[in-house]
Amino acid sequence: MVNYVQRARDVRHTIRQLGTEAGVVKVLEQLAEDNEMLRQEMASVIVAMNKMADIVSDISTVGQKLKGDWEKVRQSFHPNNEAAEDIKQ
Repeated sequence: MVNYVQRARDVRHTIRQLGTEAGVVKVLEQLAEDNEMLRQEMASVIVAMNKMADIVSDISTVGQKLKGDWEKVRQSFHPNNEAAEDIKQ
């Protein structure tokens, strides 16, 4: 991780210390490095978010299947179900 802190006072200090042309070049290089670091970090965050979305989708699918299975079991063995005469007794 790049340890640059680009605040206005840092930019002013760098330009004052190195001169206008060299200072601006240095600040722009630091900004470019910061932007690349952020781009890479955002790409890894996107990968993690996609994995989390896939997990949530899988959980939802499993939940829907369990709900359907539970409804089938409940309907099959409910005491008011005519097919389950042995349970009524």
